[in-house]
Amino acid sequence: MNKIKQVHFFAQNYPQLQGLRMLPPALLLLLLTIWANQQHGPATDLSLPLLLSAGCLLVYIGIDQYYNRRYGKVKRIITRPEWLITAAGAVLALAAFILDTTDTFMISLLGLVFAGAFAATGFWYWRPARLLFALNIAIAILIGVLSLLPLVGIQDWWQILGLKHSLLAFTFLYGVFGLLAGVIAHMYFIRSLPAAEAK
Repeated sequence: MNKIKQVHFFAQNYPQLQGLRMLPPALLLLLLTIWANQQHGPATDLSLPLLLSAGCLLVYIGIDQYYNRRYGKVKRIITRPEWLITAAGAVLALAAFILDTTDTFMISLLGLVFAGAFAATGFWYWRPARLLFALNIAIAILIGVLSLLPLVGIQDWWQILGLKHSLLAFTFLYGVFGLLAGVIAHMYFIRSLPAAEAK
């Protein structure tokens, strides 16, 4: 990527490149998955999830302050297509979650939505950044394949991870891969930013 393209890329995707921002929600999802996996029947005490949510929110605020003070802010207007894609993704994820709880389909619809989210992120944001693009596409393919394994007779693979249900498996994996993607995006950010600033 030449310097002009790099500056444009950073200006367009500045918040998304600040990968540490991805860590609190990914970590929260991972911790809530582990908590849910330990439950027997409907949960009655939600104090731990609430505490974890508050803790991750504080961590996110700290990360936000870190980026703002160390690297400054870039104002970016979110386009209408981005809003529509985000809203559609949220609706699809909720619908897939509800349908997966009924065990109506052999495959995991939520897993396919997660795979689509990583693929869309790769194509929408990271095409100029080959490492981030390749990472997101690789994660999307892996999650997509795992979602479809029951079609070839491989079922209950999530028990290898010690999880009780496919829903928990995919929220667990989304959390893990979210942490990985966040760390790598941050490393790309801090290594590439000086070149962009020099321009």
